[in-house]
Amino acid sequence: MKQRVISAVVMIAILLSCMLISDISRVLLFAACAVLACHEMKNALRKLDCNIRIWSVYAGIAGTLAAFLIGLDKARGYAYPVFMILMLGIFSEMVITQKFTVKDVFATFGVYAYPLSPLILVMYISIATRPMADGGTIYIWPAVFINSILPCVVSDSFALFGGKAFGKHKLSPTISPKKTVEGLICGLVMGTLSGLLAHGILVWTGLGLIPLWAVVLSALAASISGAIGDLAASSVKRAAGIKDYSNLIPGHGGIMDRIDSELFAIPIVYMIYALFI
Repeated sequence: MKQRVISAVVMIAILLSCMLISDISRVLLFAACAVLACHEMKNALRKLDCNIRIWSVYAGIAGTLAAFLIGLDKARGYAYPVFMILMLGIFSEMVITQKFTVKDVFATFGVYAYPLSPLILVMYISIATRPMADGGTIYIWPAVFINSILPCVVSDSFALFGGKAFGKHKLSPTISPKKTVEGLICGLVMGTLSGLLAHGILVWTGLGLIPLWAVVLSALAASISGAIGDLAASSVKRAAGIKDYSNLIPGHGGIMDRIDSELFAIPIVYMIYALFI
């Protein structure tokens, strides 16, 4: 427990430092997360006899990162051409070398889709701004992150508590045997209600960009998508026969073990915010 707490404190310190320093520090933080998460996913899929062309994944991260650093406000449009070129490169390598299979190619594309694509979107969200009535601009990432991470944490915690206290019906026994329907319901209810706390924090800090009902709706969406993200990551671990994606973070596992819920929740909440501002 002590090791787990120390690791959590260190992670929070690194996260807050990188998030608050500058646009570049936030982009570099999530680029590093992308490298680590994709490396962990490659190792997991290797146990399923998938030979991920990891060079293309790293090249995609590097190309996207370069686009962000060259023109932060225009980077969103560069990611897709970068990956189209890399897809052509992978198919060309397969045809020329004949050292890996179509399964390997499409497994690599799977890593592009998950976890890389959500992390690239999070990179963009971390620098996204919206115009204000007075002609200035405002960052929306603090509101989006609070409105997605808080419900995920609350939902996950109360799902565990609810499952232990009331759990009778297995939610997905083949993927995550300990999760229960009752635990999920407890988590979703409390995660949604955490939207009230999120709204209070946002208003208090001057970040109340959307109405209360929309904040609560975002909290519900974050809780649902976070639960799905957790199960998605667990399904890969179950298929690969591993407990954690790595031992990078003492007491917590790997990067993927820590961000599996947020990978889906942050983009979903951002899309809701984009409808209002």
